[in-house]
Amino acid sequence: MNRRLTELDAAALLQRVAERVPATLRANIVVIGSIATAWAFRDFSGTASVATKDIDLLLRPAVDAVLTAEAIGHELLKDGWQPRFPNGIEPGSAQTADDRLPALRLSPPDGEDEWFVELLAEPPTEQSTRRLWRRFQTEAGVFSLPSFRYRRVAVHDALQTDFGLRVARPANMALAHLLEHAEPDTTPISSLAGGPPRFTKDVGRAVALWWLASQQRVLAGNQWLGHWRGARDALYQKDAAAEIKAAARRGVASIQAPSYLKEAHAIAVASVLAPHGTTVDAFQRAHASLTELVGQL
Repeated sequence: MNRRLTELDAAALLQRVAERVPATLRANIVVIGSIATAWAFRDFSGTASVATKDIDLLLRPAVDAVLTAEAIGHELLKDGWQPRFPNGIEPGSAQTADDRLPALRLSPPDGEDEWFVELLAEPPTEQSTRRLWRRFQTEAGVFSLPSFRYRRVAVHDALQTDFGLRVARPANMALAHLLEHAEPDTTPISSLAGGPPRFTKDVGRAVALWWLASQQRVLAGNQWLGHWRGARDALYQKDAAAEIKAAARRGVASIQAPSYLKEAHAIAVASVLAPHGTTVDAFQRAHASLTELVGQL
């Protein structure tokens, strides 16, 4: 990977973020990604730490996401949080196209450079494109609030924390990744060495989450199937069940080639699996058992 990742404590970060977000807006936020993963598996790993820099805050409901982003952006900028513009990206203006605007990434005001928050949105029910951009205005410029079409699955029935923020369930985050890559996204990830395609990272993340879950609990498969079916039944029409299953199967199959599995493993052990030293063979076995589990959806 091109950047050095620092091991951070998920519980401490969740508390810090919650303290900075107005209490009236906390219910509109679900934490997803690596920090949510570290929090969910803190009892298994013996620590809530994770190697990451970004804390993804998904804003919901979709209809209020832009207003919520503007309110959070205003409060954090007022408190001295600093925007981050990777790869030379600059703040947008009224003339900048929606899909050229930067996402709002903010670093805390006390000089820490180890982490930052990034704002995302729950997708509208009707969203069919892989990604949708919605612009919003801040004192630091115009930014874009991206939404990915299956993130509703990822944040369904999110877990509540003592900090007033909810965190996504690993099972549902994994299913969202599989559904997203039923048609694999081959866009290179410029921030990773070699520019691997997006689907290897995301589907590999689903495998990593399953490896963690299966190590944590013997009956993880039954729990995951319950969460998957709950999200499917709550978010989709009954006659879509076969389509959801087929899409998830295509997603998990997208990295079955040995070269993709090895690439996905390398990315995972540099992020969510960093504390565990999971081997390639163990990762391959996790992929095989996840494939079997998807077949029961």
